[in-house]
Amino acid sequence: MNKWTKPAAAIAAVALVAGCGSGTGTGTGGSGTGAVKASNDLVIGRTVAVDGMSGDSCYGAGSISTMPMIYGNLLTNKPDGSGVQPGIAASYDYDATARTYTFHLREDAGFSNGSPVTGADVAFSFEQWRDGKTSGAYYDMIKSAEATDAHTVVVHLTRADTFLPALLTWCTSTVYPDRYAGMTPEQFFAKPIGAGPFTFASWQNPGPSETITLKKNPHYYDAAKGQPSIDTVVVKTSADASQQMLAFQGGQLDLIEGLTADEGNQLTTEQARIPKPSQARDLMLNSKRPALADVNLRKAISAAIDRNALASVQQGYVVPAEGILPINVPNSVPPTEPYTYDLAAAKALMAQRADQKPVTLTLGFEGSSSTVKTMVQLIRDQLAQIGVEVTLKPSDSATVYSQGSSGDFDMLISDPSAISPTVFDPISFVLTAWYPWTGADTALMKDKFTVGTSSTDDAVKDAAVRAIQDDARAQSTVIGLVNMSTAFAVADYVEGFTATPFLSYDAAAIRIRIRTGS
Repeated sequence: MNKWTKPAAAIAAVALVAGCGSGTGTGTGGSGTGAVKASNDLVIGRTVAVDGMSGDSCYGAGSISTMPMIYGNLLTNKPDGSGVQPGIAASYDYDATARTYTFHLREDAGFSNGSPVTGADVAFSFEQWRDGKTSGAYYDMIKSAEATDAHTVVVHLTRADTFLPALLTWCTSTVYPDRYAGMTPEQFFAKPIGAGPFTFASWQNPGPSETITLKKNPHYYDAAKGQPSIDTVVVKTSADASQQMLAFQGGQLDLIEGLTADEGNQLTTEQARIPKPSQARDLMLNSKRPALADVNLRKAISAAIDRNALASVQQGYVVPAEGILPINVPNSVPPTEPYTYDLAAAKALMAQRADQKPVTLTLGFEGSSSTVKTMVQLIRDQLAQIGVEVTLKPSDSATVYSQGSSGDFDMLISDPSAISPTVFDPISFVLTAWYPWTGADTALMKDKFTVGTSSTDDAVKDAAVRAIQDDARAQSTVIGLVNMSTAFAVADYVEGFTATPFLSYDAAAIRIRIRTGS
């Protein structure tokens, strides 16, 4: 594993020592084994804003982290990424023959308004997930959900399905009070009520420069265990990653989500928390565009990309992609023929195009990351070798998503991350979003997704995933580039932090070492 390091001289150059009584930690980002903080709050920095407070609209990294803090989930990811574990549901049973899941709820789970979490609340939530305008397609296996008593919910399925437990860890699976506690959806999502470890307090300046404040939920199911121990969480969003790193080094931020390699290289080994890579970075090609309708051009672009070169410029844990899907995720297997860099083959494919007009394409990408900027510049130079002229178009993450969903793009860079312990997680996103956006044929992926998620046999799942990877190579509307880790910066006075491989962490388990004297 290629860990991020920082020269000792550079560490010394940015080290700051906080005075007695200060609200910040001591040292670089709280550096030092004796680092402490004056207040029991956690200040988080990130570059991606939330998508709103409705689980139906949750798709970005900001929402993936924030929603579980507020709402809680029936199930959560195990810290090592090997599977799911209890959340609001203490346990569950699956009956493949009857096509049912039975969820047994914790009796001590409570919403932030003091109401207990009941079967009626969870059954209502299942209905909202299934009927969601944006995310409802993920829940099409749900026929109905009924509360058989105050702490038991039986979910009836339209087909055999083993994907649901992983899906219930997502930020789209937000547990709501029954009928939104008597409020309209608009009223509820303006000031949401949840059963997570923290309760919503305020949301200032929603958007790229927002600040979200959360307070401890005294009715959280692990309150008797002292969780959460933190009194307040403040989330500060800024597109300027370098300024966030300076704030972390000066003790104004305690944690940064979603580090790039360039930023992580400024940290000590202890401060950079790097899980195994479970995030793919892919290139989407819009086959609805006249030039890109020719599969020969799409395959030529893929063959002309030197993935080893893309990976070599990343200073973190980055490896060349073999397929379109993340690695280190249960049931993730490569395609039959992994990607290879073959410039001669790329030029031959260019010569086979039906239309031999010059090709000029625009490449859209999220512009706040210096790592992505370096990568797209390399791709531009590599494609120039086969006569494809590329214009780079940076924007914010919300705009990139909007361009994709509206079909207003030639090429886009995006990351199909696994956010739960199954490779059918990123496959579901590619199936419901990227394939339709790029004009790909969804028939094979849809069939193999159903086959894989209906089975409990790993061999069946692996065969389905390999067929999906092979189909992606054949169509080449989605092309794998690299696999990578998304890391976190964590101050030394922050204890109990564990990053799963799925862009998530348990905020309730985090503790702050507090200064006890002046």
